[in-house]
Amino acid sequence: MLAGVATSEYHWPDGVDWIVTVGYLLLILGVIAAGYACMVLDIRAYLRSLRRALVVITHYRVELPEWIRRDTPRCIQALGLTMPCTTEEVLEAYRERVKVLHPDRGGSRREFLLLQRHFEEAMSLLTVAD
Repeated sequence: MLAGVATSEYHWPDGVDWIVTVGYLLLILGVIAAGYACMVLDIRAYLRSLRRALVVITHYRVELPEWIRRDTPRCIQALGLTMPCTTEEVLEAYRERVKVLHPDRGGSRREFLLLQRHFEEAMSLLTVAD
């Protein structure tokens, strides 16, 4: 017995029960809502990174495209070569063109950078072909 009150007559206050019950329900719903928010944020970040990866993957090719076999690529034409050619021929043509187009030798910076880009494309094209 509690301090003069019979146990059958003593009841826990209903207000405390409701406060604790509502508090636990709010805690459970809060954890679920926070988990859902984190999941949505992570999924959105994951989908964005996946989209970037898919863009990169779609531009990656192992085999040569048909137009390369059929036509001479623009980067090879810019070096004054025709297909098929070797990496040594590309390097030699590039060195000859650099002597003319380099800005230190009086050439245009824009044309020199374009030559650089064509050279890099030609080298990557030939390494894929090998």
